[in-house]
Amino acid sequence: MGWIESIIESRGGEVSFAEFMELALYDPDHGYYSGTEPRYGRRGDFLTAPTASHWYSRVLSNFLVRMADEAGPVTFVDLAAGDGSLLAGVSEALGRRVEQVLERCVAVERSPVMQGRLALRLPAGAEVVADLRQAEQLSGPVVVHASELYDALPVERVIAGDEGLDELWVAVVDDSLVWRQRPAREEVAAYFSEHRVRLEPGQVAEANLKMQNLHRRHLRWAGEDALILTLDYGYDARRLYDARGRGQGSLACYRRHQLSRNPLESPGEQDITAHVNWDDLRAAARAQGWKEIGFWPLAEYLVRAGLAEVVETFNLGMEAPMDARTVRERQEIKRLLDPEGMGSDLKMMIQGRGRLAALSSAICKKP
Repeated sequence: MGWIESIIESRGGEVSFAEFMELALYDPDHGYYSGTEPRYGRRGDFLTAPTASHWYSRVLSNFLVRMADEAGPVTFVDLAAGDGSLLAGVSEALGRRVEQVLERCVAVERSPVMQGRLALRLPAGAEVVADLRQAEQLSGPVVVHASELYDALPVERVIAGDEGLDELWVAVVDDSLVWRQRPAREEVAAYFSEHRVRLEPGQVAEANLKMQNLHRRHLRWAGEDALILTLDYGYDARRLYDARGRGQGSLACYRRHQLSRNPLESPGEQDITAHVNWDDLRAAARAQGWKEIGFWPLAEYLVRAGLAEVVETFNLGMEAPMDARTVRERQEIKRLLDPEGMGSDLKMMIQGRGRLAALSSAICKKP
């Protein structure tokens, strides 16, 4: 019997899918994100924008410089910071200006192994915490960044029947993991009702019951003069739960850059994700009095945030010589802008409050 089967047996033989996903991803001994090596990057299981190309960090650094030029040094928070690839890239891009731009740098990462890596990579004085609540809340301009955090939160799974919703639970039978159907709990059914979603018979879907409250907590911590940049995969509820496009849900698993739809296979050895319902993040922001600055595909965000300007500062503009360096760096940029890949599939939502909201609106206006 495997490690996760033993835990499920100890909990009565079956658990909700969210409980299974929590174990598979975050169990401190066997969970996917508790391993000794980063799971993302070209040598890992999947790419994120910060690990796909250093140009993501360069554009974000330029964005932070423009914020600091108007509002003064900012507190920069990276949620789910991993091994520090983004923060190290931002620090490198800022160079000697880092102290002028970043008054404070906070990396939030729950994995103890990755916390150790962060401590080695980040600039002196940077804070590493397992939860944002462990970081002291200070006044002043704050920029919070969250790349593919919310699509890795545990979700409930349901399947629609002729007479209502059933939940898909995970059970142990003859030492193997199998699906079990149970009538949907009240809070799960309420989630779909609140979003005015009616699933078609046989349709499978996911519900993230924790994301909205978690996002509210991040917004509260950020304070009165702040931005939060959320980069993730997802749709609004109307599109996310459209049976024509996602009749079997959005749940996906990745291992060595190969896609699987079977989360019960090799728990702890593959990533499990589910698309974000952006309406939840919008509802959280409205409740806290925040404004939505913009919502764009990654490629459009990068252009709005000053990609062309950054390219020129590295002498890679239209007049650059077509040598090996130019070709290599343009390929790196293309990786982020790819309309058949993350340039279109990944979305950036920027929400703001106070002076930074007005500044970011001006910076990200249509080029």
